[in-house]
Amino acid sequence: MTLFGLLARYVSRTFLYSFGTILGCFFTIVVLFDFAEIQRRAGSTDIGFINKLTLVLFRAPHLLEQAFPFIVFIAALFVFWRMNRSHELVIVRSIGLSLWRLILPVGLTAFCIGCIILIIFNPLSSTLLGSSQQLEKKYFSGSKEEVKIDPTGLWLSEQVGSTQVIYRASQIDLKNLEFKDLNIIITSPQNKFLERIDAKIGQIQGNRLELKEGWDTQAGHVAEPFSQKSIETSLNQRKIEKMRVDRNALSFWKLPSYINLLDASGLKSLQYRMHWHSLLATAFWLGAMVLLAAAFSCRPFRQGKMIVMIVAGLGVGFLLYFFKDVTFALGASGRLPPLIAAWLPTLLTVMVGAVLVFNQEDG
Repeated sequence: MTLFGLLARYVSRTFLYSFGTILGCFFTIVVLFDFAEIQRRAGSTDIGFINKLTLVLFRAPHLLEQAFPFIVFIAALFVFWRMNRSHELVIVRSIGLSLWRLILPVGLTAFCIGCIILIIFNPLSSTLLGSSQQLEKKYFSGSKEEVKIDPTGLWLSEQVGSTQVIYRASQIDLKNLEFKDLNIIITSPQNKFLERIDAKIGQIQGNRLELKEGWDTQAGHVAEPFSQKSIETSLNQRKIEKMRVDRNALSFWKLPSYINLLDASGLKSLQYRMHWHSLLATAFWLGAMVLLAAAFSCRPFRQGKMIVMIVAGLGVGFLLYFFKDVTFALGASGRLPPLIAAWLPTLLTVMVGAVLVFNQEDG
């Protein structure tokens, strides 16, 4: 039997059907629970049903993306369990075919699903998540404080009293809270221009921003130079770090350029590097989850305790999922190199699954 023979196509088709069914169930559960959460948060706020549903549907792809490894694991677990229960595995083995002949096609199918998620689904879910965050900000927080990083520099905005203040700096030193080549635009609540300040250097000291060597232009007045100037600000290191763009709102393809912009602006990019490696590793992790599922569901029925093995497989799957979150946190905090932290769960899953499958083949 070749890799893409009749049996391989049959197993892969069965897996895809199972994956689609479980994905549909997960999607329904995610939408229902998230809608209930949005309903709770909305409370007495006047938000229409269509707006709530739009917010839920925009968030759903991202929530599903987090669950894809476990969806693949459950789908593969069900497929191999059903084939075992119907004695198809016994027939396959009786004609001299190895268990790997069934695992490999399903693993490759899961890997292809992972590639599609990475190439197509992830950019879509990131875009929709960004839109949902804007809607949440509009309906729930009403905050106008945000950050943007592009080739022109680092852009920050905050509300000071009743005015809106926009900052643009070519670079920031977070340790000393110092901005270089700083431009500040102050607008009224009606979004009318009030004042523009340009300074070579700006440094945050307490609740004041100390500016040096620049120009001050007020509405209706001629620009005036200054050597030192001080304005009120609520910015601090923690607030600037918190204002950064959610890494989940950036697609796999946009992350590298955003990381370069962060480095050029003087901001930390470790969490974004870790997220990029994690996204790449997840495509391979889906295939590894198939191997783990086979290890716990292909045990011969005559050996008994099949239900116990299935439950144990689900438990191990949850533990590996938790372990992935732990390694991600270690990588994002700098305690582990991002490359190791991202790929360790995949390698561990492959090793555990392979050992158990080889044990069954030899046993």
